[in-house]
Amino acid sequence: MPKAIATKRQRASQACDFCHARGLRCRRSAHQDDDQPNGNGFCVTCTSYGVQCTMNRPVKKRGRRPRVMASDEHETERRLSQNSHIIFPFLNENDLLTRWEHGIPDADEPSYMLLMALCAISSHAAVLKAVFDETLLEDLTIPDSEHYFMEAISKIPAQFSQPQDLDYLRSFGLLTVYSLQRGNNGDFHRYLGMYHAIVAEYGFHDENRWSDDLSLSEVDDRRRLFWCVYRLEIHSSCVFGHLVRLPEAQVSVCYPRITPAMDPETQSWTAGWDYITDLFRVLEYAIFGLRACKNRKAILAVFCDRPSPTMLLDSLAQLKASKPRTLTRVNDSDSDGLSNRCRYMAVQISCTETTTTIMALLYCQAPARDVMEVAENFLQELSSAPLIMFKIASNQIVHQLLGVGHMLSNASRYDNGQYRAEARRLIAFLGDLVKSLESVVPAAGAAGHKLLMLAEVTA
Repeated sequence: MPKAIATKRQRASQACDFCHARGLRCRRSAHQDDDQPNGNGFCVTCTSYGVQCTMNRPVKKRGRRPRVMASDEHETERRLSQNSHIIFPFLNENDLLTRWEHGIPDADEPSYMLLMALCAISSHAAVLKAVFDETLLEDLTIPDSEHYFMEAISKIPAQFSQPQDLDYLRSFGLLTVYSLQRGNNGDFHRYLGMYHAIVAEYGFHDENRWSDDLSLSEVDDRRRLFWCVYRLEIHSSCVFGHLVRLPEAQVSVCYPRITPAMDPETQSWTAGWDYITDLFRVLEYAIFGLRACKNRKAILAVFCDRPSPTMLLDSLAQLKASKPRTLTRVNDSDSDGLSNRCRYMAVQISCTETTTTIMALLYCQAPARDVMEVAENFLQELSSAPLIMFKIASNQIVHQLLGVGHMLSNASRYDNGQYRAEARRLIAFLGDLVKSLESVVPAAGAAGHKLLMLAEVTA
């Protein structure tokens, strides 16, 4: 009697789409199946998960990439990365200038994934000419930012062999920023979630769990990265309404140091950076106060008391009153001699102060007149901001302005609708302002239209 022939599972030369996206081992059956991708037999993993096996993503060439591409990557990073650093300083300036000056790292290193993510953001900014110095774009071949993005995500490992390498966290932070700028909310949450997975597993939110071997500069790098991503999450939570994954009450991370060795400009920029971070922390509590669960069991409610309206407004007033003196000149965007990053910070401070103040006033159910006054002053200040600041801020400032419009619409219902006409005027002004940015910020057209429609509804 012939022996039964055992069914062998073949090792796939290329993983199917489902296995590749989840880092699973792609196991093919030896039996040929013409209905499956490439006729290579069905994938046992897909069968186990009950999903259709597909092979639709493009096949990438093996081996080293041509040197010309490596040259393009280095030139893109060298010219434009400083521009990205002004908005999201995930790396310190010296590291940014010297990290890749001697060549492109091996594709399996976290540093390579970080470089690809950085080039994706830089290329996207270059296409929009969102740079302070347009001479940087002269004679520069700008590759497609999606190429860099896809290359970066293709290097996300199924398992992290060096999980505490800071470059993984930086890469996920930059991929999150890129997704936000491209308006891809699904990718935004995907890579922000990957960042938080590493933070949770290795205790990045608690300095006491960091390695004792870190130098002071390395500690400062980790601190700045942590609070950068925190600010990004609070911003998106405010404008998109999602939950805050890591509340600041659960965080034990200090701010980067301000040292006497820093030049005055760097000291001012660092102080302003800290001040904006404080504003975002107050904003988190305003968001919590407005969205806290209203139907929690009484036995649990005592543990989840929202901040009192008076305490929130008092804390915000104290924070503004204690603003470092070095920021007085920074807030004057017309001052001569200010660096680009300090000028940009002036716009950031104005936007964040306004968003936080209006959210706090709404939580406290302050008179609508107070909300309108804050918005009026903000719009007058914003109208005089140089166009390049809107280019650099891109979708982030558009999101904030759209959020301000919705806050004004909510405030118009207060005081028996007495200030509804004023709210409509301000929202329409916002809509016209945002729509005028359509040529420099792609998302501005749709956002401006939403604001103008909101103005009509508010009327």
